[in-house]
Amino acid sequence: MMGLQAQRIDNIIEYLDKIDSISIHPPYGAGKDEILESLRLEVIDVLKMAFLEGDRTVRRSSIYGLSKIGLDQALDIFINALQDTDEHVRGWAAEALGRIQNIKSIQPLIQALSDENNYVCFNVATALKQFPPKQVIPQLLKALQDPNPLIRRRVCKLLGDFGDQQVTEDLADTLKDDDYGVRYEAAEALRKLKNPSSILPLISALSDENHDVREVAVMALGIFGDERAVEPLVAMLIEQKDHRHACLDSLRNICGEENLEPLFELIRSSKKLINETSAQILHNIRIKCDETLQSP
Repeated sequence: MMGLQAQRIDNIIEYLDKIDSISIHPPYGAGKDEILESLRLEVIDVLKMAFLEGDRTVRRSSIYGLSKIGLDQALDIFINALQDTDEHVRGWAAEALGRIQNIKSIQPLIQALSDENNYVCFNVATALKQFPPKQVIPQLLKALQDPNPLIRRRVCKLLGDFGDQQVTEDLADTLKDDDYGVRYEAAEALRKLKNPSSILPLISALSDENHDVREVAVMALGIFGDERAVEPLVAMLIEQKDHRHACLDSLRNICGEENLEPLFELIRSSKKLINETSAQILHNIRIKCDETLQSP
């Protein structure tokens, strides 16, 4: 077993596929299914042992082979493989768990959301989306309290992708998270859900210390058409120049292009007031300097 090589594993799987495709007619075909199943189980055992004892290349071939012919028989192997040092092994394991959809793997998959490899994380998130929402969403909500901010970020994104309106309140509470990335993903998820109950929390997020969180909150408010967002968006447009275009787009969605002329006039008058005030301050400074120069 220790000398089993990746190429031999691939050959075994290919051989099993070829046997399965052979058409055998009675009476010689009697018991073919039983023979094939017995052979398949033996190959699965070989692949399990190879995974546990092999190097990276062997583990890759083993986990890939098990994902093709041994899904139900290798659940624990796939779960353990989520922590493998090789990203391909972790990615294939996540893909297999998404196909199995055994509730036992939900928590390990949620913990695997902390994986820093984008390929693995994509497969993990895709796997979780394949579970029935009633099974996975309650566990995702619990994970909003996970100490790892990367998990909390990706959980927020998943909750937005699931589209379940019942998670709106939990996501709104997450807008107060200590991690700005979590707050951003929560606001983005609320934008996707389009639940009117998130309007006030999103208005509060306009005061977030992080630029990106404020920006996505502006965009989210623009989709609701709710008049409560008009005044805070107008104030933000005047006070924070870096959000001006986003605020204009959202206000356009809420009020209509035809009602924005007073807003443009406000911008023009604000610019004029800024120029006049600046000029007055500079004038006062010059007078003060002249008085200082003229004094004995």
